[in-house]
Amino acid sequence: MGAKSYFLVDNKIQPMDEEFNEEVSKVETVANQVLEGISILIIDDNPINLIVAEKTLRKFGAKSIKALSAKEGIQKYNASQPSLILMDLHMPGIDGFQGTALVRETEKFQKNSIPILAYTTYAYDEVKAKIEEHNLDGYIGKPFTQGQVFETIMSVLSIKSDSKQA
Repeated sequence: MGAKSYFLVDNKIQPMDEEFNEEVSKVETVANQVLEGISILIIDDNPINLIVAEKTLRKFGAKSIKALSAKEGIQKYNASQPSLILMDLHMPGIDGFQGTALVRETEKFQKNSIPILAYTTYAYDEVKAKIEEHNLDGYIGKPFTQGQVFETIMSVLSIKSDSKQA
C-alpha cells in the first residue's frame, strides 16, 4: 500500500502531487548539505546548549566541535580546523569576550582568522556595545531559531544558499 499525503487549499483537503513531494525533498536535501564540509567550534558551558546547537548545525550539514569552557575551546581550536566559532558570552572563569581575545591572540588565528559569533542569552541591545568593542563578527541569540542560525552563518561565511545546487 502506498502512502498519500494531503494538504489544505481553500478549506478543502486535497491529495499532494507526487511531483510536489519530490521538489520538497530536493529542497530539503540542498538545505541539509549547504554547510557540508564546514566545521564549527561551539564554546558553551551548558551541555544542553551544545547539543541543541550541534543538532541544528547538523541539519545543515555542518560538523560541530564542542567545548564546555573557553579554555577547552582554545585547545580544540588549536587542534582542529574550524571555519567559524560560536562563542557563549556568559561563562564562568573566562567569559566569551575574554575567550574571543585569547583565540585572536593565537598564532594560528593571526595567520588565518575566522569569524567568531556571539552566541548568548543576552539580548542584542544589552551586549551590542561590547560585541562591537570586541569585534565579534555577528550575534546569535539563545534561544535561537534554525533560520537565525542558518542566515547568520551563511552571511558571515559568505555562502550563497544556491551554491551547492547543480
